[in-house]
Amino acid sequence: MCTVGGKITVMKHGQQSEAGKSNVANANSQEQQVYNPFMDFDEFQEEISEDYSNDYD
Repeated sequence: MCTVGGKITVMKHGQQSEAGKSNVANANSQEQQVYNPFMDFDEFQEEISEDYSNDYD
């Protein structure tokens, strides 16, 4: 039982996870297919690895 009455709100808990290109490149596509069967993970890996930096020149 809490000795202090009122509502407790947690604004930020500290650690946050964010997937980057290296995470996608190192991921197992068969395992990802189990988690998300509607997504073609091999195609996603190819798309993420493409370099679009020259598209805006």
